[in-house]
Amino acid sequence: MNTFTKALTVSVALTGLMAGAVMAQDSDFSAVYVMSDNLGDMGFNDNAATGFNRAAEEGVRVRMLQASPTDPQLWRQNLEAVSNSGDWSVVFTGPNMHDNLAAVAPQNPDQKYVFFDDELAEPNVLSVKYAQNEGSYLAGVLAAIAATDTESFPLSSGAPKLAIVAGMDLPIIQDFIGGFKQGAASVVPEVEIQVIFIGNFNDAPKAYDLTKTAIENGANVVYNVAGPAGLGILKGAADSKKYAIGVDSDQNALHPDYVLASMLKQIGNSVYDSINQIKAGTAEFGTLKVYGLANDGVALLYNDALVSNAVKARIDAEKAKVISGEVEVVTAL
Repeated sequence: MNTFTKALTVSVALTGLMAGAVMAQDSDFSAVYVMSDNLGDMGFNDNAATGFNRAAEEGVRVRMLQASPTDPQLWRQNLEAVSNSGDWSVVFTGPNMHDNLAAVAPQNPDQKYVFFDDELAEPNVLSVKYAQNEGSYLAGVLAAIAATDTESFPLSSGAPKLAIVAGMDLPIIQDFIGGFKQGAASVVPEVEIQVIFIGNFNDAPKAYDLTKTAIENGANVVYNVAGPAGLGILKGAADSKKYAIGVDSDQNALHPDYVLASMLKQIGNSVYDSINQIKAGTAEFGTLKVYGLANDGVALLYNDALVSNAVKARIDAEKAKVISGEVEVVTAL
């Protein structure tokens, strides 16, 4: 096991323990999260877990069913088991589960579901999506500034060269990419952006190698859009002494000298909000709710040690334009 793999294994294990620290409680209201992956990714799943943990602290009975990302049969089995049990007020599920939920939800019309980061038009499903294109627009603005302003960002060469290392070529990932490109071009129209796909969301060592290659090809800032594999992106940038931007959760502290910011998809907030809406009887099942910059569904969380107030002000001005509609961010969805 190489040094990178050892460090990654230890950090994921520790984070998984913390993310699963809140256990199920006795409650008249209950929520279960059927996962197609594991906790400990320091990204999407751990962010989602914060919402379930907040609900558990307020008395909601919570369970998070982890599963191997390479065992889709288990994902389906878990979804069918909780749906047929009658034990859960609401069943949450998310990425990679569209076909499974499309098959299971109609067979259980009395079971309520929340489907986040995707959409399914069924009367017992509340779909939740995030305007990752808007958050990525701000990430692109920051990346272009950081690449070209060598006084404020001394690890950059000054060349307007960036990279996106992404998990797979999917519509939702293209939404990240399109927003990032637009934001970067608003700062430097001639910006060059390498887009590299890993082929999955779990191969952190491959992500590490691809990141190193992107930096060798001139990238000053690398945007992580790769789920659990993104831990390899951040370490690859740090080992190359270049900047990176994290995703989904606050990843700034993982490599504090190199991670400029994290583009948050506020998944935990949407989970917590959905639970409270269902408890109150105000959730609109059969509809789609979108969380973007205007309702704090996405955000760019800065590493204050690396990003000055002056740079933040420039990006905040762009954020205001997006919220007001002056800037319309492209979307792949």
